[in-house]
Amino acid sequence: MTNPIPPLAADDPIDLLTPEACSLAPQYFDRIRELDPVAWSERHKSWIITGHHELDEAFRDRRLSTERMGAFRSRLPERRAAALSAAIDLLEGWMLFHEPPTHTRLRAPLKRSFTPKAVGSMTELVAKLVDDQLDVMAADAAENGGITDAVESFAHPLPAAVIAELFGVPVDERGWLPGWSDKFGLVVFGAVGRDDYEEAAREAGEELGSAIGDLMDRYRSEPEENLLSLLLQREDQDDGLTTAEILGACSLLLFAGHDTTSSLTGSAILSLLAHPEQAELLRDGGVAVEPAVEELLRMDAPAKAMIRTVAETHERGGHELVEGDSVFMGIIGANRDPEVFDDPAVLQLDRSPNPHLTFGYGHHFCLGAALARLEIRSAIPAMLRRFPDMEVVGETTWKASISDRSAASMPLRLA
Repeated sequence: MTNPIPPLAADDPIDLLTPEACSLAPQYFDRIRELDPVAWSERHKSWIITGHHELDEAFRDRRLSTERMGAFRSRLPERRAAALSAAIDLLEGWMLFHEPPTHTRLRAPLKRSFTPKAVGSMTELVAKLVDDQLDVMAADAAENGGITDAVESFAHPLPAAVIAELFGVPVDERGWLPGWSDKFGLVVFGAVGRDDYEEAAREAGEELGSAIGDLMDRYRSEPEENLLSLLLQREDQDDGLTTAEILGACSLLLFAGHDTTSSLTGSAILSLLAHPEQAELLRDGGVAVEPAVEELLRMDAPAKAMIRTVAETHERGGHELVEGDSVFMGIIGANRDPEVFDDPAVLQLDRSPNPHLTFGYGHHFCLGAALARLEIRSAIPAMLRRFPDMEVVGETTWKASISDRSAASMPLRLA
């Protein structure tokens, strides 16, 4: 399959926010990799790593750091710092933005809730939530001539329900979560050019503090079998988190557990509809679901790039990366590197081996990987069986983001 975008020339600007870079992100990152697997973007003042070998090494290299909250705070004008204060306080509790030993301390209390065994205990619950949401999807289509926006009716609300169950957010108190995730995404992905940026950031910080703060008060006095109660049992103890860090951990898991899996679900649907013979295999049991999920994870990863900062000047890919430089870890490009994957632009649900880098690597490997796999393993085959003739109608639109790969709308005809 040929790349529908012309190759990049050496003097072409690399801009990850152009319409084609957002709507055709995998193909755009192919262009960057073909130009140079370690390329400089003058537009973003950042290095972009898209070669699989180069990125695999980079994930393991401590000279590339995720520590950036101090620099982020120092660059904020006073007025903006005040507007973002509550949101930034939450980000300070994200293990993602710290290196060991702080990263290790923040991650440790959460690890046991995300082991494959712990996540496996949620299998029946996730299957029920999937069936419930498919009912919602069908009802929405019935009211709209057989057409539904799969992002709004399925991909967005399903992971919100799963992560809310994990944290113990009551069913009648979950309405804020999808909207909050969208607002907080503006802060996480740095959409500072938007007119509503400061207002959304302020609201996101205050909303989470209010919603989770009330739950924390409840579960301190009456703990239940959920992750929030578990964290509160060790609150402010030597092996636990502070109150502020618990709020930060909640914001990370609620956002990442919702936004990332929502993005992945949408992309998986589109990948299968673009390869109907593969969709039929998965629907009818002609391919095992485990390798199929890994291939869907590879094909169109929910993150275009993870961001690092050069902590120590060094050479990489024939270039000098200077201390303080920004680096985009271009997962979506590395996952399609023909040096590693045969026919990388083609969906092959039985692909083996499949060393994709969708969840990162090393000590920053995605904590929620097992949960994301469970949700996709349950949701996608169930949707294919429920709506075997579904098809895309109209145009799928994509959110404009440097690092996030997420559909904004996806009209499907179900019948």
